[in-house]
Amino acid sequence: MNKTIIEQKEDPYKVTSERLNNGDTELTGFFFHRGANFYVFSYGAGEARRHTLIDTADPLYRETIFSILRAHSINPQKIERIIISHRHHDHCGLADTLAQKSGAKILAHANFRKFVDGPLTEMDRLWLRGFEPSRLRQCHVEYLAPLRGVPTVPVNGLEFPLLSRGLPIGEAGHLDILACPESATMHSPDQVIVHYLPEPPHKGLEKKRPMDRPANHILFAGDLWLMHGPLFSKSFRAVSLRVRMASRQLKGVLSGQKFPRRDPRLQDLQAKEALKHGFSLIRVMPGHGEDFIGTRLVPLCFLCDRDLLVELGFSMEEKKSTLNNPELAGKAAELRGKAYSLFLKELAGWQEAGYQTEEIVDLLTRIYKEQEGGGPLVKEDRKERRQIIKNTLARLRQDPALGFLADQTLEKIKGIP
Repeated sequence: MNKTIIEQKEDPYKVTSERLNNGDTELTGFFFHRGANFYVFSYGAGEARRHTLIDTADPLYRETIFSILRAHSINPQKIERIIISHRHHDHCGLADTLAQKSGAKILAHANFRKFVDGPLTEMDRLWLRGFEPSRLRQCHVEYLAPLRGVPTVPVNGLEFPLLSRGLPIGEAGHLDILACPESATMHSPDQVIVHYLPEPPHKGLEKKRPMDRPANHILFAGDLWLMHGPLFSKSFRAVSLRVRMASRQLKGVLSGQKFPRRDPRLQDLQAKEALKHGFSLIRVMPGHGEDFIGTRLVPLCFLCDRDLLVELGFSMEEKKSTLNNPELAGKAAELRGKAYSLFLKELAGWQEAGYQTEEIVDLLTRIYKEQEGGGPLVKEDRKERRQIIKNTLARLRQDPALGFLADQTLEKIKGIP
């Protein structure tokens, strides 16, 4: 996998570009430090090269976006489809402009229709920042409902409705679009998740080949599964949005209205937990923040105190000092022992999937490095989890068969701040 990174010092964005599966497909990621990310698949050859976009970013960056698209040989007139992760303006704000330039079809969750046709809720208006969704009525929008007669996609016991499958991406890949299962507290009622599979679409009863290199799969998570969210930013716009949200909620409380709690840890909780536990390895492209490795090592094997409390039946809000209760000490020790056994099992699975020593060390190093950032409580947990990773590797050093992996990984993470 060839990957190039361009850091823009003057403007708040970063661009990554990589060729997938040694084929004709290139994936370009545009990561905005003060806005939402968007992603472009490019495939085909010569004048026929086409593009599929996942989200279109914040219209505030309109001129910058058109400039960097041109700089990376992405012709807006050659866009054939635009997939919208959800209704917030920083994800769909340029969809109408790009669709009208190219004639591209826009693919969105069926619930997105209410956003386009109106009327808009107070919370919708809060996030619009001047964007007018009714402009999308002039575009070719396909509203995706769960496919009839097609099973849902199970992830760690939770069923994700399949909205579209087998969208071809170049010679050797395709996309499946999944809906986020409904829950009491959702980030957005039209959130979709896009899964890139490094293989051509399967037809009929053709047997699907096993996933031999799971980290070659990519999950575009929108605002469902984040490393950093827009409200965690210290930029003026993020602070301004927080103030406006707090003011709106205060006025609502005084007038008797009720607003959903915006704690991102509680939004789509079942879906996030299923995804966190459901993948041995998968690359995640979030709506905000940089891409990261999704792996069940984090929730199953590197248990911070809050993880232990939840496993023991307490809420996320429980005080960590509860673990000082002598009656819980044995149960916590048992959970940590189980976590280490699962860690060994996962490493064996990686080796079975064909990952070599250097690759495993790189993956473990990256997972350690990516345990940073987020809201105050999440940041606290990730800092603690880094120490748990070090402790786990220190224990692995005593394993005659795998101690060399621990030695090499600990050496690599030594210099990570």
